[in-house]
Amino acid sequence: MGDAMDVAVKPASGYVIAVLSGVLSVHTVATARAALVELLDEADCVVADVSELELRQPGCVAVFSAAVEQAGGWPHARLALIGSAPRMLTHLSSRGGDTAVPIADGLDGALAMTDRPPSPPGASPTKPIHEKHLRRIEAISEKDPETAQFILDWLGILIDHDAVGRSELVETLSAFLENHGDYNDSARALGIHRSTGRYRIHRIRELTQLDLHDPHTRLNLQAATRVLARLPAAPPLPASP
Repeated sequence: MGDAMDVAVKPASGYVIAVLSGVLSVHTVATARAALVELLDEADCVVADVSELELRQPGCVAVFSAAVEQAGGWPHARLALIGSAPRMLTHLSSRGGDTAVPIADGLDGALAMTDRPPSPPGASPTKPIHEKHLRRIEAISEKDPETAQFILDWLGILIDHDAVGRSELVETLSAFLENHGDYNDSARALGIHRSTGRYRIHRIRELTQLDLHDPHTRLNLQAATRVLARLPAAPPLPASP
């Protein structure tokens, strides 16, 4: 797999800077969350510098708000981000992350933002429908990395698209395959109009560049969707002590 991530801590007066470098993916998100929660428990304020962090799966940006929630929420847990690359910034903003976890241009702005409660107060970002898929894959990645990688190889781009766009391409593909490529039966199974189903399959073909008529491709996609559907639910985040 090759994904790795490092967290370098730079203590300062009244706050710490956590420099996250490497890759943020389903294989490293648990490490990131654990490190951030530990720092949030110990420090008055944490500023995470993500300028050296490569985002692999968009849904993984949920780790920042999840860490704050696990550490007890604002004002006990104060976290702000600096150095977001354009791609990461796009996915953070699409989640409402700029209200739950402030995103600043520099250190002074980040520290000022952590003094203010999230807006609206007490709100957390809307979780994309398929964040659950990413968390379930994360949960098995250490015990069964080959299965996790198989799912990501065949469905990763669709899971990413669903997480960012709040679409339902993974479920649509699964229904399409289970109904032997029949648009009418697939639409009925999903409770949508036939034309909506056709459009979604068209988008799946565009995004994946796969031939859904190819038997080998269909076999692997169906295996991936079935395995994903059978994964155990992701464990709940542990409560902050």
